[in-house]
Amino acid sequence: MCETRFTEWGLDRPFDLTGLVEHLSRRRNRLIHLVPAPMGAARPSGIWLRLPAMDVVVYEADTSRTHQEHIIAHELAHILCGHSTTAPVADADSRLIFPDLDPQLVRDMLLRADYDNGHELEAEVMASAILQRMNARPPEPAAMDGSPETREVLDRLERSFYIGGGGAG
Repeated sequence: MCETRFTEWGLDRPFDLTGLVEHLSRRRNRLIHLVPAPMGAARPSGIWLRLPAMDVVVYEADTSRTHQEHIIAHELAHILCGHSTTAPVADADSRLIFPDLDPQLVRDMLLRADYDNGHELEAEVMASAILQRMNARPPEPAAMDGSPETREVLDRLERSFYIGGGGAG
């Protein structure tokens, strides 16, 4: 399912979140804005707002970068999967995101209904695939010389320069 979606959207090469947002914006002819905000533990950690002129992905500002990337990937996955609604906005969340607007006006403007569990599961699986593709290690280049000495030198260099590779050996 995920690979099919990547193919449908023309995402056949490695990307980062910025590249994914730009690609989706171009393909859909709609801007996507990423907005960090302190969402708080009692609120959702992310939300996709489909506004008339653009999409806004609001994500938790007060968490790790890894968690932020997961939240953003999850919300973008809703777009990739063709979901068209998001969870209702509570008054407190509405004031957090749109402090100068009446919460009822925000709800009316967004005309939203709940995602079902199937959509959430699909978005979660797709988000995992997005992150896996983002963090995929490029394939090892073929050695110019297949000799054991060359392979040993290349292996040591790789371990020395690869983060988490254990350092020089």
